[in-house]
Amino acid sequence: MHIFSKVPALAQALGLAPGPNPGENEAVPYPVPTLRLLPPRTAKEVRRDRPRRLVEEAFRQSPGVVLAAGAGYGKTSLASEFSGVYVALAEEAKDPAVFLWHLLAAYQGRAELQQVAELLEAGAWPRALEALLGALEPLGFHLLVLDEVHRAESPGVLKVVQGLVRLPGLRLLLLSRRATPFAFLTVLSEGELAFDPEEACQLARALAPELPAFEVERALSLVKGWPLGLRVVLLAMRRGLKPELALESAEGLLAYLAYGLPEEVLREASRLALLGEVPEAEGQVLLPFAEDLLLERREGKLCFHPLVRSALKTLLSEAEARGLLTKAAEEALARGEGVRAAEFLLEAGRLGHVADLLAQEGLSWLARGLTYTVLRLLAHLPEALRRGRHKLGLLEAEALRQAGRYQEAEAAYQKVLRAGETRAYLGLARLFLDTVEPARGRPYVEEACRLFPEEARTLLAENLLNEGRVEQAEALGFSGPRLLLRQGKSAEALAWLRESAEPGLHRPPQNHREGALLRALLECVAGDAEEGLRWAERGLREAEVLGSPFGMSLAQARRGHALLALHRLEEAKTAYQSALAMAEGGPARLKVEALGGLAALGDEEAYREMVRLARTAGDLWVEGFLTLMVAVAWLRRGEVFSLPALPLLDPFLRAMAEAYPFGDGWEGLLRVYPFLAHRTLFSPPVSRVRRALWRLGRLPVPYHPGVRVEIRVLGGFEVRVEGRPVRFRRDKARLLLALLATGDWAKEDLEEVLSVSAGEFRVLWWEVVSALEPGRPKGAKPYFLRQRPYGLNREAPELYLDLQDPEAPLALPFRGLGHPFLEDWARAYLEERRQGLLRSPRLEDWLLALRLDPLDEEALRRLQGTSAQEEGLLLHRRALRELGWEG
Repeated sequence: MHIFSKVPALAQALGLAPGPNPGENEAVPYPVPTLRLLPPRTAKEVRRDRPRRLVEEAFRQSPGVVLAAGAGYGKTSLASEFSGVYVALAEEAKDPAVFLWHLLAAYQGRAELQQVAELLEAGAWPRALEALLGALEPLGFHLLVLDEVHRAESPGVLKVVQGLVRLPGLRLLLLSRRATPFAFLTVLSEGELAFDPEEACQLARALAPELPAFEVERALSLVKGWPLGLRVVLLAMRRGLKPELALESAEGLLAYLAYGLPEEVLREASRLALLGEVPEAEGQVLLPFAEDLLLERREGKLCFHPLVRSALKTLLSEAEARGLLTKAAEEALARGEGVRAAEFLLEAGRLGHVADLLAQEGLSWLARGLTYTVLRLLAHLPEALRRGRHKLGLLEAEALRQAGRYQEAEAAYQKVLRAGETRAYLGLARLFLDTVEPARGRPYVEEACRLFPEEARTLLAENLLNEGRVEQAEALGFSGPRLLLRQGKSAEALAWLRESAEPGLHRPPQNHREGALLRALLECVAGDAEEGLRWAERGLREAEVLGSPFGMSLAQARRGHALLALHRLEEAKTAYQSALAMAEGGPARLKVEALGGLAALGDEEAYREMVRLARTAGDLWVEGFLTLMVAVAWLRRGEVFSLPALPLLDPFLRAMAEAYPFGDGWEGLLRVYPFLAHRTLFSPPVSRVRRALWRLGRLPVPYHPGVRVEIRVLGGFEVRVEGRPVRFRRDKARLLLALLATGDWAKEDLEEVLSVSAGEFRVLWWEVVSALEPGRPKGAKPYFLRQRPYGLNREAPELYLDLQDPEAPLALPFRGLGHPFLEDWARAYLEERRQGLLRSPRLEDWLLALRLDPLDEEALRRLQGTSAQEEGLLLHRRALRELGWEG
């Protein structure tokens, strides 16, 4: 252990000297070696026109191309022929935060990346990805080359790659030894990258022109087109070696590398190759043999090909390799590169030293968002080594919590708690704040307050907030948008978030509490539901990148809220169902918002389950919030929800409950909360909002009835006021409204079509007006109907006429009324729609035109040779049989 005393940082990591306080290096940027950002200067003896053309053709079909082949197939050489941004990845880049540090370094000076850097330093890598995509968009068309991607392959990195592919103008070239994870891109494999005979001859003329063509062909056959193998064999053949063996691995490569080279050169090469790259001054002895060892000189360093490194490494004894790697770890730590030091120690097999380094620096790495680095390194440590190191157990629990793996995190905390690690109380308290389960979190918060009063004070305040004890939370110093929301100040909370560029805590556990998903909820409550939908979808992308089912479930629930406020009910139902499916196996509290959304769409059983789970979790405020959301949504559909007694309502929710179902007299609430006039979760039906605005003098109409009218004529004739069917006393009054739905009329024409006198017409007219506007005072001008000409007030937002709805199912209008004028009008309407469908370029519209008229030969001809031909023929034959024209 004496060697560690040479480097204070490593000595501290191993417990041999005092170390820095945990978290001291939280904001230190991740150091990316310069060489990883420089494309290698590869040999150019062979013009690779054929595979280059294949890459260019592939980019015409896909924004991303993968060169997937083993080491030495010329992937990097081929990529170097394209100009663009270059990044080579290593093992530590499996952590998506580290991967993003690499991208940040590669684009430095090309784009404005200050916000990206700040987010990465704060550990908010999912937001940093979104910020990076925004920063790169102005660059327009350019190429990004990611080399050695197989070394950094992980679910998080795959999500980042998928995000990059979304960027307009970016062309992504991935160099990997595996194609499987990138099947969504165009893949070129070893078959396309292998040398053909012409390329083999070009290489032989450059390296060994004295070799006859048949020897070159024999060598190419033995290596099966492998470019690196052919290069090594040709160099060895030039020195007299015969190509009897095929080269397919590092083991086979070693025999050729060793042939004809001095033993002392091989020994030195094996020592230096262990690190992959060394300063040129240290490798002077190798320079005369650079071609034989496939060395590359870059930026004052000598770089070894990965396969050559693997081959030379076999010449070292285990003890010598361990010593060299340990020294490299010391030097990395001296430079402040703790993660890289851990990688060297891991390769050296010094797992105990890795464990000590994690115990010392792991929490600071978590604070910088390197969650997956910590979990990956911990996974290499056997249980026997971790036994007794309670700090590692606590570190793993924290990392699992940060990754959103809450059940595993809870089990890990409980395990170290049983082992006597009392700081686990703080972790469990934070976990139940993450999952918003105040009842489960209360005993851990109380114990944490007893043991760690200063650290636990903020945890206690937030848990009190989640219990609905808002005043006590505020008294303990809790502040911010969540407090404002639960105080009933949703507009102020939204303003706070809008003014804050990156509000709240950034690291993964808090994303749903202080970030995009809180903004989505507040937009749906007190802002713009369209904006709420955008923020929910941003939160969903962040959660997908994180691989967090919790975050994805909550994001889908918030998407559902936005879609509910926008009256896109089928989409809202799908979002809520997705949220419930993703919540399976997670905290029960996670289902509450999705169940509330389904209840808002009419599922009474979902409402009862929502109430049960909210009460079990101990969050009674959310029960009241969602109950009122449900009640208002029902009212918008024309049904009144029976409000139960609700506890812990804030002033806003209490005022909403008292005003429900928003008859006359609630105008004062609209004055205090003007956002209720917009499309939000708590907006009453538009008819009642406009009635209130009229009573406030803000609506320039002489009278407003405060009801919603639906007139449906397709497939029949139905009229509803506030969701209830209208029954006309006279059939001719019903017929009059049907005629008014077809367009504008002169009074005399209506009297003639109805066969009534002027006096009878007046009686019918006022019956229709009274039916549509119940309670209308005498003498008030009609709101839904107009005179001179007579017709519907189609501009009224409270009037729904399915003839104006492009999404309404197409059917024969006014079926069953049996009036000649309406029958003629219906046929003309359908013919006009049919002609419009035939003019459409869409196959679906042609099929719809045939459904309207199954005998239409033109529509049937259009469908010939399409996927809908079979269905079209069935419709046509069925119509012929019904008419008796086909046996």
